[in-house]
Amino acid sequence: MKYLAFIVLGLGVLLNSCKEENPSDPSVVITKISPFNHQVYNWNDTAFFQISFSDNNQIKATSLRLYLATGKDLLNFSSKPNSKTAVIDTFIIMNDSSYTFVNFDILAEDDAGNTSSKSSHIHLKL
Repeated sequence: MKYLAFIVLGLGVLLNSCKEENPSDPSVVITKISPFNHQVYNWNDTAFFQISFSDNNQIKATSLRLYLATGKDLLNFSSKPNSKTAVIDTFIIMNDSSYTFVNFDILAEDDAGNTSSKSSHIHLKL
């Protein structure tokens, strides 16, 4: 009888441990349409920043930060879309010699607390 109790208990533990857990909620998908990573621009070219976001939850916040190698901000754009999709569509004119190396960070967070980010930089050819 003791052995039967151990077998039943062991089977219960084994079956319980084999249950499939729900996969963790995925983070916001960031699709950077432009610019290309490390894209090079000529003087007075327009650098377009076109980014789309999608998620299975509501997107709580999105942001785009453009800054120089010195850390000086060129553009800080943020939104609170409260939607399952969002878009950032903005630009800068590459007409300053300090723009030889412009970094950018893209961030997004959904209502479930999942975050996503992408970073890269663009260049001005002098």
